Amino acid sequence: MRALHNPGRLIPLIVLGLMGSVFLCIGVVLGTVAARSASAEADRAERLAPASAAALEDSPLGKEILVEGALSARNKPRFRDFVAYTREEYRGSDKDGHAKWSEDERVTPPLLVDLAAGAVQIGNDDYRISGPHATWQEGSTLVWNGLLGEGTKRYRGLVAGRPAMAIGIVRRGAEGAELQAELVFGGTRAAYIAAQRDTARFMPIIGAILGGVGVLLLGIGVRVGLRR
Repeated sequence: MRALHNPGRLIPLIVLGLMGSVFLCIGVVLGTVAARSASAEADRAERLAPASAAALEDSPLGKEILVEGALSARNKPRFRDFVAYTREEYRGSDKDGHAKWSEDERVTPPLLVDLAAGAVQIGNDDYRISGPHATWQEGSTLVWNGLLGEGTKRYRGLVAGRPAMAIGIVRRGAEGAELQAELVFGGTRAAYIAAQRDTARFMPIIGAILGGVGVLLLGIGVRVGLRR
């Protein structure tokens, strides 16, 4: 084929092939793996009934537990009114003008969750924040100073007094049983389940769109390659 002997035509073929493959792979992952993961998370939360403080205290170590309540006012604010947060820094824009953000700080200290009766201590500091209560950004204009390596910061975090749900396993703490949380969600159990179900429904659609773009790009590449 003429394209194989013409470097000027070979480069676009390689670019189309790579872009098509990337879009196709992302589409497949989102449409299958991400959708199934979200569905499994919803199933897990539905299977786990909210446990009381007494039930957690009586549970064997290592048992998976879900607790639902509100973040206690006794939790110390770490930044503004966030008792736990992740911070991202603006790192400029890509070639398409899309903003690039990179996580540069994660503050997830142990938290106290007030339940209907009693309270539960989340004892670890490596949980994942899912569905933050609020966000905050430095100013309205995005700035990146490459010389100083500093950019606009934005925060996503959890706020005391707001509803929260956590899933984890029971472990023994300094003052009795506590929760080693895998994730802390800024909302109710019902809201978490609904969010995961929505993700499971929409991911295949998004995956199909991206996969279709990938197939289209690969098809264009094949046509260009076969053109004489």
